[in-house]
Amino acid sequence: MKNYTLLIIVAFLCFTSCKKEDKTENLYYSDILLSQVNSGDLAVHGLTYNSSYLIYESMEPYIYNKYTYDSHNTLRKLETAYSFNPLSCVAVSGTSLESDPRKAAISQYSEFEYDAGLRLIKKSTYFINNGNSQLNYYQTYDYASDKIVKLNMFNPQGLLIQYDDYIYDDNGNITRDDQYSNNSGINLIKSVIYEFDNKNNPYQVFACEGDPGIYTNKNNITKETSVYYNGIAESSSNIIIHTYEYNRLDYPVKIDKLDCIYGK
Repeated sequence: MKNYTLLIIVAFLCFTSCKKEDKTENLYYSDILLSQVNSGDLAVHGLTYNSSYLIYESMEPYIYNKYTYDSHNTLRKLETAYSFNPLSCVAVSGTSLESDPRKAAISQYSEFEYDAGLRLIKKSTYFINNGNSQLNYYQTYDYASDKIVKLNMFNPQGLLIQYDDYIYDDNGNITRDDQYSNNSGINLIKSVIYEFDNKNNPYQVFACEGDPGIYTNKNNITKETSVYYNGIAESSSNIIIHTYEYNRLDYPVKIDKLDCIYGK
C-alpha cells in the first residue's frame, strides 16, 4: 500500500512539472478552458493551449497528443505518442521518470482536409512503422445545416467498414448515435440515446478532432442509454448516469468522481 501511495505522489509531481514546462511554445490559460483533471490526488489529464486559445497538448495516462494548426487556426495535424511505462510522465509518453513527453517518438498521426467553407471533410490516420507512415483508416463526413450527421470510416483500400448517423437537439447536442458495421452487409450494432444538462461542456476544445459527441456537444451528458443489437434484434442495453458540480461560470468542477481545474 505504501508503494502504491508513493507511485501516485511521484506520478502527480512528474505530471505537474511536465505540464508547466514548454521551451517551444508560449502557453495560454483562461478561466473557461480546462487545464487539468484530477482523480483524487492523481492528475489524470493535462491540457495546454496556444496563443489563439486552441488546444495545443493533451496528456493522459499512456497517451500524449500534440495539435498543429495553419495560419487560419485550422487543425492540420494531430500527433500521438504512446507509452506503456507506468513511471513516465503521469504514465504518458516517455521512457523514464525524467522523460519529457514532448520528446517521445510519435507513433500515430492524423491529417485533416477541409472544403472551401473550412468544414472538415476528411480525416486520415496513419501509424508509423519502422519510420514509415502507413494509412490505418480514414473518415469522411456528411453535413446538414453545418452539423455532421454522418461519419463514415474506410479501410486503406477504400472499403466502408462502419458509419455513425447522428441526430441533434436545438442546442447542437447529439441526442442519438446509431452505429453501423459493414461486415457481410450493413448492420446496426449499437444505438446510444443521450440526455443533457444546460451547462457548458469543457471538452468542446477537442471539437476540431472530428469526433462528434462529447467533444462537440454544447452541454454535458447526464444520461446515456446504450442498446446493442445482434442482427436486427436487441441483445442487451445499458444505462449510465453522470453527475456534475459547477462553478459560477456554469462549467463543471466535478464530473462524477473527477475534479476539473480551469486556468493556470
